[in-house]
Amino acid sequence: MSNEINTTITIGEAYRDGLGNLTLEDAKFFGRPNFSGEMDRFKDDRRKFTVLIPNDAADELRALGWNVKTTIPSREGEEPVSHLKVMLNFKADPNHPGEPGYERGPDVWVIQGEAREKLTSQTVGILDRSRIESMDMEIRAWNYNAQDVAENGDTPEYSARLVQMIVVLRPNVLAQKYGGLI
Repeated sequence: MSNEINTTITIGEAYRDGLGNLTLEDAKFFGRPNFSGEMDRFKDDRRKFTVLIPNDAADELRALGWNVKTTIPSREGEEPVSHLKVMLNFKADPNHPGEPGYERGPDVWVIQGEAREKLTSQTVGILDRSRIESMDMEIRAWNYNAQDVAENGDTPEYSARLVQMIVVLRPNVLAQKYGGLI
C-alpha cells in the first residue's frame, strides 16, 4: 500500500539567521487537526495540525533544520510516512486589546463554492472536521532555542508556525440549497 502525496513544496529564501518559509500546495493532514484548541488525549490544548511531507523531500527539509519526523510502518509492504507538526498562534492585537475581531495570527481562508470567508480564532475550529478538497499553506520556522544558540553556540532548533492557509471545502449539498452557507 502506498501513500500518494502530491504535495508540492517550495522553499523560500532564508532571511536573517533563520530558514526560508515553506509553501505547500495540495497539502494533506496526517491524523486529526486541532484548530479549535480542544484538550486532546495527551492533555494538550495547543492549536496545531500535522501535515504530510513527501518522503523524497523529508531529508532535504531535515538537513535545512525543519523538524520533519518519519514514522516507520509496523506492517510489511507499507511505506514510511513523513510529517511536520505546525502550530497556530492567535494573539490579541495590542492596538485593540480585548476587542473582538482584532487579533494577530495566521490568515486562514475557506472557500466553498462562491463563498469566501476569513476565519478567526473563534471560527477556525470548523476545519477540525471539515471535508477538505484542497489545501495550500505557507509555514515559517520559529527558532525556539535562539538564546541557547547565542549563548552556547548550540545548533538552532525550529518549530513550524502557520503563516497563511487557503482551504477549499468539498461542495455541501445543503449549503448550496440554502444559499451557500458554510
